[in-house]
Amino acid sequence: MPQWILFICFLVVTILFLWMVTFPKDFFKKYYKHILILGFFLRILSIFLPPLWEDDWSRYLWEGMLIRNGMSPYEISPLDFFQSPNLTGTEIEILSQINHPDWTTIYSPFVLFYFSLFSLGFSGILLKLTYLVLETFCFLYFSKGKFNKSRLSYWIFPVFIKEIYINFHFEILIISLLWIFFNLVREKKLIGASFVLGLVIHIKIFSIIFLISLCQPINYKKWNSSWVKWMLCLLSGLGGYLMFYLVYYFIFPSTIDFGIYNLFKFGGNFKFNQFYEPLWKLFGIIDLKTFPFLVQLTTINIYVWISLAKKNRHRIFLSHASKLDLYFLYGYFFLTLSPVYNPWYFLVLIPLLVISKSENVTPWVLISLPQLSYFTKARLGTTFTYFYEIPETILLLEVGISLICLLLQFRQIFILLYKISNISNISPKGSIGYGNRN
Repeated sequence: MPQWILFICFLVVTILFLWMVTFPKDFFKKYYKHILILGFFLRILSIFLPPLWEDDWSRYLWEGMLIRNGMSPYEISPLDFFQSPNLTGTEIEILSQINHPDWTTIYSPFVLFYFSLFSLGFSGILLKLTYLVLETFCFLYFSKGKFNKSRLSYWIFPVFIKEIYINFHFEILIISLLWIFFNLVREKKLIGASFVLGLVIHIKIFSIIFLISLCQPINYKKWNSSWVKWMLCLLSGLGGYLMFYLVYYFIFPSTIDFGIYNLFKFGGNFKFNQFYEPLWKLFGIIDLKTFPFLVQLTTINIYVWISLAKKNRHRIFLSHASKLDLYFLYGYFFLTLSPVYNPWYFLVLIPLLVISKSENVTPWVLISLPQLSYFTKARLGTTFTYFYEIPETILLLEVGISLICLLLQFRQIFILLYKISNISNISPKGSIGYGNRN
């Protein structure tokens, strides 16, 4: 019952947040100090709250302990300790909470090292405190004392605070490093940015979507004179990606696949919160996930690109892409092509909203929407075939809301196309889009 009360309170606060995102910029400019203090207070409070319907934290603490004791989580599963006679009461409690104890880890070496360093004595509070220190430092480094609407929205986002500071999820490592990455890109320090991005992709492969941010500064017209610099960026990125694999292999030379086999096995054997599947069932076809929307978005973007004037086309298109949340949409469609829609996976899209010029509420809704997956049949007290089974009504609610959000996003793109078309009609022949052949 206490967890139900806490979760309902969280949903109410999230709805209030989504309402607040619709407020004008002046509101955030006026109350930015209050928002910063409130966001920090909520983080401190959440550190001392127990995990809310989540059990990944137990594996984090357990595998951190294995590293500290010279054992590799890639080689030893929690199940191997179930018959151990030397377990303490704390260790027994942690082991009993681990999901799929017969599996070895799927986490990257950097994440495992982080757990080992900051979970001494199975201290979840210590781990969360390091999250807070890391995030605060990186966010302030990125913001440079300038707190606009999107940055303040991130700082007070209830879904983020819950999944990180209540439920322990390590996506905070990705997001914190991305603040450093975006600052380095802004300062044109692309070799350093490449290294940081390589490390971010090492932590979670989903982060590959941020490669597009590194490609934006490329001057394609001067490629021949700058290829050496971009080769250094490539090598720097590979260094960031591989460094902790090499360090881990040096410490545990018997390591074979770094959990890669388990990762593919996980993707092939498990399916969770596939809320687009009921949509395709209504049409009697296979689950296409969001692939048709991705194709449509790409087609529209190509048309927008060729409809723009050749002069400054690249710069203008990037400006439109930012305002229309095109980067976010591509990231969202990329994530929803996976077989598992865990609610915290979508947190990695937040930096795309923070750096965007858009003030739309719909992307925040799309990130918040997977939280409904916590209403499983088991928690609702209905008959279920497996513990994490979600009622069809919840899935239909998720897909219904998501389709409304996507419709609103696509509507903005079509309005842009309409405006470009009108400009083309009143422009002199040959000055814009198709007519410009010079």
